[in-house]
Amino acid sequence: MTNLIVKNINIRAVNVPLDKPIIAHLGTFESWPYLCIDVHTNSNSIGRSYIGPYLLSQLGSISKCIEALSKFFLDKNIKPFDFFKEGFKKTALLGYQGVGLYALAALDIAFWDVYAKEANLPLAVLLGSDLKALDTYNSRGLWLIPLDKVEKEVNDLLDNGSFNALKVRIGRDILKEDINVIEKIKKIGGDNITIMSDFNCCYEYDTALKRMLALDDIGLYWFEEPINYRNFEDCAKLSARIKTPINIGENFHGPYDLIRSINANASTYIMPDLMRIGGVSEWLKAANIAEAYNLKFSTHLYPEVSAHLMHLTPTAHWLEWVDWANPILKDTGFKINNGKYHIPNIPGTGIEWNESNIEKYKVNV
Repeated sequence: MTNLIVKNINIRAVNVPLDKPIIAHLGTFESWPYLCIDVHTNSNSIGRSYIGPYLLSQLGSISKCIEALSKFFLDKNIKPFDFFKEGFKKTALLGYQGVGLYALAALDIAFWDVYAKEANLPLAVLLGSDLKALDTYNSRGLWLIPLDKVEKEVNDLLDNGSFNALKVRIGRDILKEDINVIEKIKKIGGDNITIMSDFNCCYEYDTALKRMLALDDIGLYWFEEPINYRNFEDCAKLSARIKTPINIGENFHGPYDLIRSINANASTYIMPDLMRIGGVSEWLKAANIAEAYNLKFSTHLYPEVSAHLMHLTPTAHWLEWVDWANPILKDTGFKINNGKYHIPNIPGTGIEWNESNIEKYKVNV
């Protein structure tokens, strides 16, 4: 594929309404902003990616950074690993975290997508794997909603047997309310339900320890981000005191944060985010590091691309499923059956746009 050349890179911003609003300690969100990337080439293949940097107000700065980086790749043969290395050098003065890394990740994902499309292979197959069903859990709800809405929410998320694992957000003002929600999920889901939990960084160490000790024997699969995500040392102290595994990593900015976390013995499990880890190229590095330390590796958001990469992750654990981007995506054949996520056997990552909804939710940045 030495003649696959970048000719143009198009960036569009959208703000997509959420079917189930996010109600968390970090705030309430009724829509989710995305940047949608199209890498046009000298062939019929177009590379696509999307990233969701949380804040609508930040789409402009990241878009400008993608635009600036794009100029270095125009009229060059696409080599995704080499492109990432070159782009990483170009962001050195901006810094290796935040805006620069997000911009590079957006391009990296699209470069890998078009590279696989041109080879006429699914990304996972291009990288050397068969397509396999992946364990997945439903993470699209069970926020800090009123207690009288929990039962309906659980039934919605189980989706008539499509899922047997759910994530619940905890850390309510009253311990009894956390217990009430967890017990209700167990009652509805039955003996085989798996319940992940997420504090969304809501506590300081002392409060986190007290709440986690109180919930340690209730049967949760993991506690996610009980304290600030950069406080690896205190997270390690919690891990040493608590029987329930702790999971962190959605806020790792590149593999170097993963190494810092490992050196601190911060958590039992990790769950990097495709955008924040640095796209496909940096995910593969993080997966190899995790294998060296036998760390189980789950995903955060972006199920379409993350599912491909889980096939290349030796310690692959759980795929997090959300449908937040579904309104702007075509249905290309991703399926969930009996708690398993199935990738369509089509070239690339499977990301294609629903152009009418892209136009409907388009915003200027």
